[in-house]
Amino acid sequence: MRKLTGKTGYLLVIIVLFALVLGWTWEALAEDPVVVGSKEFTEQLILGQLTIQMLEANDIPTVDETNLGGTIILREAQEEGEVDLAWEYTGTALITHLGFEDPITDPEEAYQIVRDEDLERYNLVWLNYAPLNNTYTIMMRREDSEELGIETLSDLAAAINEGVEAPEPGQWIFATNHEYSVREDGYPGLTEHYDFFFEGTQIMDTGITYGALRDGDVALGMGFATDGRIDGFDLVTLEDDQNYHPVYNGAPVIRAETLERYPEIEEILQPLIERLDDETMQRLNALVDIEGYEPDEAAAEFLEEEGLI
Repeated sequence: MRKLTGKTGYLLVIIVLFALVLGWTWEALAEDPVVVGSKEFTEQLILGQLTIQMLEANDIPTVDETNLGGTIILREAQEEGEVDLAWEYTGTALITHLGFEDPITDPEEAYQIVRDEDLERYNLVWLNYAPLNNTYTIMMRREDSEELGIETLSDLAAAINEGVEAPEPGQWIFATNHEYSVREDGYPGLTEHYDFFFEGTQIMDTGITYGALRDGDVALGMGFATDGRIDGFDLVTLEDDQNYHPVYNGAPVIRAETLERYPEIEEILQPLIERLDDETMQRLNALVDIEGYEPDEAAAEFLEEEGLI
């Protein structure tokens, strides 16, 4: 056989390399992976990993774009086709993405509106929503709640209005982030709706409110209902017995063309959706925020325990 040398040999090498690269490209395109995105906070990272692992276990290839950024960044990426699938909350979609001004406290009503509007305006499909409701909540230390018999926001209003002595630090001081302190469906509307006032408020970053309450720096604090630190710090959420706060049920949202390519995704994710209630999400968040798990580790442990993978 004649040995190839010079330009002929180099040309052959280039052709072979080009063919290999082209072959890999075709293979990658043939896989047509689903790009899964998420926001940057713990719960969203876990939801993203749960979704990725469920899809991969059912032979649907994925690309991990979790921890992409905040609400607006993720939404724009999905609208522009850079993200195929991500979890969103009904209340967030209603107010932030779709521009509705009035919050909704009924889960099914909120879901139906965002489902219909998002499909019509942006060709985004909402799969079924989960029981988890990551809404605003008002928290107390468990020992204070039990000692004073305060279980609901109506109980709290009555205690304050009747002059019941406050727990540590000795006054009815409320810790809240800035956003909740000023938004109409936050602190101002809460005190008007339940007809009471705190003796004072302290504005701080959301993540700090949990520790400030645990350490006795304030008597109550705002938080989010599925945060793992509620149980981890032995706090309780007061029941919003008059349904003041809007609902924030989580649901997978997928681009319509992606669902057309993989219609089985809806059936694959449904068992996961059904299992994610507030208590379960708190436990998963606590694994990461308190016990030091990585989001993918927490997701894998849960899916294996539930027999979903």
